[in-house]
Amino acid sequence: MQKTRCALAVGLAMITGVAYAVVPQVSTDVQKAAETIYKDPVMQKMLTELTSDENAQFRFNTHMEVARIASPSRYEMRRAEELARRMVEEWGFDKSDIMTTPEGIIKGAGIQKVDGMPVYNVCVRIPGTYSQEKGAKSYKGQFPKVLLEGHTDTVNPAKLPPKSNPYMPVKLQKASEPIVASPQELAALKDELHFDKNGKIIQDENYKKAYVRYASLEDAQKKGGYRIYVPGFADAMGNTTGVMTAAIMMKKYNIKPVYDIWVCGTTGEEGKGNLCGMKQLYGYNQDTGKGNNALNFVANFGADSTRPGSGTLNYLGSYRFEIKYTEPAGYKQGGAEAPSAMMAMTRAIAKIADVKSPWDLDKKAERTTYTVGVASCDTAAPGERSRSCTLMVDMRSPTQGPLSAIRKQIEPTFKAGMDEENAKYGVKAGDKNAVKMELVWFGDRPAHQRANFNDIATQIYWQSAQTVGIDKLKELKTNSSSLNDNVPAAVGVPTVNFNVHTVAANGGGHTFNEWGIPGNAQDEGKRIFRMVLMGLTAAGYHTSTGEVVRPTADPIGARTTEDMY
Repeated sequence: MQKTRCALAVGLAMITGVAYAVVPQVSTDVQKAAETIYKDPVMQKMLTELTSDENAQFRFNTHMEVARIASPSRYEMRRAEELARRMVEEWGFDKSDIMTTPEGIIKGAGIQKVDGMPVYNVCVRIPGTYSQEKGAKSYKGQFPKVLLEGHTDTVNPAKLPPKSNPYMPVKLQKASEPIVASPQELAALKDELHFDKNGKIIQDENYKKAYVRYASLEDAQKKGGYRIYVPGFADAMGNTTGVMTAAIMMKKYNIKPVYDIWVCGTTGEEGKGNLCGMKQLYGYNQDTGKGNNALNFVANFGADSTRPGSGTLNYLGSYRFEIKYTEPAGYKQGGAEAPSAMMAMTRAIAKIADVKSPWDLDKKAERTTYTVGVASCDTAAPGERSRSCTLMVDMRSPTQGPLSAIRKQIEPTFKAGMDEENAKYGVKAGDKNAVKMELVWFGDRPAHQRANFNDIATQIYWQSAQTVGIDKLKELKTNSSSLNDNVPAAVGVPTVNFNVHTVAANGGGHTFNEWGIPGNAQDEGKRIFRMVLMGLTAAGYHTSTGEVVRPTADPIGARTTEDMY
């Protein structure tokens, strides 16, 4: 049935909190570990390959081949299956190294399903040696692990296409031309990339147009460059391709960490994905707001950002509700008066608009915000009223206390709107003529404001930039964003989110016309190398000369509960 949709803004959609800057204090252990690993001859060979033209082209080809596999949130199984296949058949991993199953199971994880649905993570292990040490510590038999991750889901397409046609076209357009304004304009672009029956990119004339790297959008426009349109170009399959490349390089160069390193393409970062991939990995249960970290991750490094040089240390929390109001069938327009689903929804919206956050009452308070994002009703049959209407509400805060407080104010308004509409007609809840309400979906992104900017992940993030000589900063910004890292941060595992995919320009994120232009390949290679270095600095490393760089992360990861879900 068709729907009538309208967006209703109540409050602000998103906040980032008060920004200030910090410079972490790096211990001599972290500094020495990073520099020793960096100087190792095998690592230098890896860096040389990552900054080569051949590896840059491999990354681009892989990016295009995988990004075109349609993978909306919660339906990433085809992309996960292809990445797992390549790991074993093309990238040198043994099947035993793949820690996820096609059905979405991770052995030992503290939770397997999120929102009652399977989770299609794809994870590969770089095995460490720690479990063989005398006196090695573990959590319920799980030895320490460091996680490197990037998400595999995209906002578009909104629905999974049929298996007979699983791909999105990769369209090309001169960068000097206006960005396409509609799906019809996008479909009408005559140039696109071509792929063979095995899904490999064909290096024809269109490929030669697309695979040119530029310094900026202006540089591309001046030199006749092309935009590349495909969902996930920047958010986030460019980053995730870089994360997978990190795994490939560690396998190729026989890298031996002390702790295991897991490299994962995670699911459900976008939209209603509800961070399901990270919730599985960290055993996070949104009903309790706690995570068991049953797999014993001790540090987390994520690549989600679309801005080279950026880094995120604090994580904006949110609660999201999708509420559906339904009335009995058969009511005619202008007929007998009876409670209305549409009016119940609008009454709830009016009540939400009257809610005052702490910041509304005191500008010195933390700025917690809320939004009625979308209100929609089914199109009515001729002469009848809409039977059901859906309301989506989003509330956000940098810290958990105010977020929970605004939820307590807003959540009761959903039922209050329904009760008021029923009461107008003398109808009680549950009567056959009453409007009914149901919670269709609930989303939870736990908030986290860092109290310690000298934790191991922040130290390593800062030191790795100095050591590799890429993305060196005078200070770290402390703005909040909503990312995969919300989950490990809330569980207590130190985490930092940053960028590896390097573009000349990109745009259209979360829309049908997402696009990008390839950027500086050497910087991209250095950023991927930096991610490897971060993982090894936390996990420890056996150098090619026989020296053992000890882990800088503790062997027992943090958790907020020991309950298994």
